[in-house]
Amino acid sequence: MYKLLIADDEPLEREGLQLMIERAFPQTFTIFHAEHGRSAIQQVEQHRPHIIFMDIKMPGIQGLEAIAEIRKIDAQSKIVILTAYDYFTYAKEAISLGVIEYVLKPAKKQQIVELLQKLLHQITKEQAMREQQLTAREKLVQLQALSETAWTWLLMGKMDECSAHTFTGMEFEKGYAMVIELEKSDASEREKWEEIVKQCIKQQRRCLCSPLSQRQMAIFIEAEQHERIISFAQSLLKQLEKALQQRVKIGIGTIRSGVDGLKRSYKEAWTAVRYVSSFSRAIHIDDVPITDEVEQIHIKTNGNVIEQVEMFLHENYCYDVTLEEVAKYVHLTPYYFSKLFKKETGQTFIDYLTHLRIEKAKQLMRDEGLTVKEACYRVGYKDPNYFSRVFKKVTNMTPTEYRQEVCERL
Repeated sequence: MYKLLIADDEPLEREGLQLMIERAFPQTFTIFHAEHGRSAIQQVEQHRPHIIFMDIKMPGIQGLEAIAEIRKIDAQSKIVILTAYDYFTYAKEAISLGVIEYVLKPAKKQQIVELLQKLLHQITKEQAMREQQLTAREKLVQLQALSETAWTWLLMGKMDECSAHTFTGMEFEKGYAMVIELEKSDASEREKWEEIVKQCIKQQRRCLCSPLSQRQMAIFIEAEQHERIISFAQSLLKQLEKALQQRVKIGIGTIRSGVDGLKRSYKEAWTAVRYVSSFSRAIHIDDVPITDEVEQIHIKTNGNVIEQVEMFLHENYCYDVTLEEVAKYVHLTPYYFSKLFKKETGQTFIDYLTHLRIEKAKQLMRDEGLTVKEACYRVGYKDPNYFSRVFKKVTNMTPTEYRQEVCERL
């Protein structure tokens, strides 16, 4: 049922209007009375009526004053002025207060009925619109949460990229990963703890948060190179321990770009948090000493490290790449990396890089028609004579002979 308030200092006016409304709209309204402006304000505070009939001249607080106060409490109610005073100034002020109609007494039954029918139609329409807006907002929140989960799962290696791209785009391109591990495990508290972590971080940084699983949450935080990551993590750790009422530890990855970079940062953060044996600590991957134990954790976490190295070399073979530099890239000691690379590829690091550069040089001379000297510089060699010796060692012919042979075929 709808709620309707009649505010008038004349009891007969109130009762007569109520009788008229109840006969025209049986079992449609719950009707309340107010004999002056103050009572009308109190009734609105208590009942929040959908429709208000308000007289202007009443003892104490006048009708227009009461409407001004009511509008502070309830902006949605439909207010109708029902008065014997036909003054333009009253009508003008009533319009400024959002009054729907200005009806002069004595009002005819048909006039009141048509007015209420119009108001009920408006109220029904507005309620339906609000319901649609709430439903749409709920769906948007669900989609945003689903999208956030999808992207964090992608960056954690739990979902393929095609599946994640069916949701909305990732919010940022550059940042770092943080893995937060809680000391306690309680299924009944999981959702509450997850929400606390999200609120603590999202109030301070733009980020994507994974669900809490096996006492861990992955956080992907937008950041630039100058970001003070360690101090933020230490501050966050204290906030989380206070809010969660338990100890926490945090592992932090390096700042990287794109999906592949953030995936790598997550693996670094996971390695770092695994290294920390005690709680109430935050540690960056760069501060994790490289030991056999850490290397084994890192290999296990990152899957096929050699695939990452091969991809890195194919993108950077033209630069002065060293074994030490690549070992640091995958967070392994040069000694351990060298052994692992030889075991997985059957070649030493230098042999692999050399063969890669020579194959690229052959491709450049064959497909792009580059001279020997041009190909030499393009693949990372600085001395054409040295390049020629290496080329002949690998292919059993000089680069000039290779180029001539290719030209003859063409």
